[in-house]
Amino acid sequence: MSSSSNDELAEINGVKPKVTLKDGEEREVKSLTSSSVYKVKRTWDHYYCTCPAWRNQGGFPVNARTCKHLKELLGEAYEIARLKLKNPEGPAPTSKSKSKAKLASKSKPASKTGKPASKGARTPTKRKRGQDDDDDEDDEDDDDDAQLAKKTRTQPARKKKSDDSRPPSSKAAPELLLANKWDIEKGPDPTGWLISEKLDGVRTFYDGKHMYSRLGNPFTPPKWFLDKLPKDVTLDGELFAGRGKFQDTISIVKTVNSPHWSGITFQVFDIPSKGDDPFEKRIKHLERLFGEKGTHASDKVEVVEHIAAKSREHVLEELKKVETLGGEGLMLRKPGSRYEGRRSATLLKVKTFYDAEAIVTGHNEGHGRNVGVCGALLCKMESGKAFKVGSGLNDKQRKDPPKVGAIITYRFQELTRDGVPRFPTFIGEAVDKDEPKDAEVPEHRKPGAKPDADDD
Repeated sequence: MSSSSNDELAEINGVKPKVTLKDGEEREVKSLTSSSVYKVKRTWDHYYCTCPAWRNQGGFPVNARTCKHLKELLGEAYEIARLKLKNPEGPAPTSKSKSKAKLASKSKPASKTGKPASKGARTPTKRKRGQDDDDDEDDEDDDDDAQLAKKTRTQPARKKKSDDSRPPSSKAAPELLLANKWDIEKGPDPTGWLISEKLDGVRTFYDGKHMYSRLGNPFTPPKWFLDKLPKDVTLDGELFAGRGKFQDTISIVKTVNSPHWSGITFQVFDIPSKGDDPFEKRIKHLERLFGEKGTHASDKVEVVEHIAAKSREHVLEELKKVETLGGEGLMLRKPGSRYEGRRSATLLKVKTFYDAEAIVTGHNEGHGRNVGVCGALLCKMESGKAFKVGSGLNDKQRKDPPKVGAIITYRFQELTRDGVPRFPTFIGEAVDKDEPKDAEVPEHRKPGAKPDADDD
């Protein structure tokens, strides 16, 4: 265990890092084999590196990954101690991967292609939607899971244990109810529909044993967290760290043995195993499970509150109220509706978006179905901050994207902690503009904004 009660990474089993990084601090590290420069950053109880080796450790929790750059910066003995602390059931870290690879290539027969055969090796598979390196996000509901998908590629096959307490490294994507957008001016009359807050968390499906993302990628909550849930139902909800803390949530839900799981709640808004019942009856069942006097009442599991919409104006008032508190938006649920495992007009999402302009500084090559064309536009804001726009480009625009120096209009909902747009969407070229212009985002919608004390 760490010898410091204030910082568990300051010293682990008597081993200190060669360089001490505070939460949020970053360093540049030069590649040992090329001219590349990578960024190493500490985020809470883990470190990450922008090198491909760190990013491609699919299936391993983000707080239990390392690479040669982290070992060089922090010390190999420290990294071994840290990984053992964070993932005690995981494979033992080693610095002899190259020599082992050579030994393995000698001991295993070669395949017909001349490459060494590898037991349990993965065969190429068609990537699922949302797993394509962020250059073709077709729907913003997929964007949250796309960030997770980068960190949850199928884990390399290892010898299986009889213990089924750990989730499989991948699972078929659960059939979840997905929302359509509600047009504030032209959308259906919401009177009588049920309003709830659209939480800024990570969509989560609970199958009675484990938790998964909407693409079937596993989450690794502590056992004490899962023990608070019943085993005879399936649940649909979000892992949630609080308003405006989406990036914190993303960091936490892919870790194991992290003390920050104590800051996560499971906000439940449906029960698919009771999907044939009307929505109001399903909510009552959830209240019997997790309500104040419920059979599984817990401060870590909450039923999302719903109120009846009185009119279109009432919905807009509630939207303004939630956004003022730093919330993401609203959801509208049609009364009496069943649970459908697909996108449905019985569930609508309500958000406020901002438009802004940026200057194109370059183009990212596409991946997946966008190989050979533009995957994303590299852009710069009026503030000088750099970001990329991959969503919203049609096939024609990907083949002939806006040129470097062009001013584009993009749309987004909120800014990240770094002050760049989260999941921006390309709208078009701003042919009447010659300089970029940032959106005027209210203070309460900016990262880190806190509601008034009496708002909680």
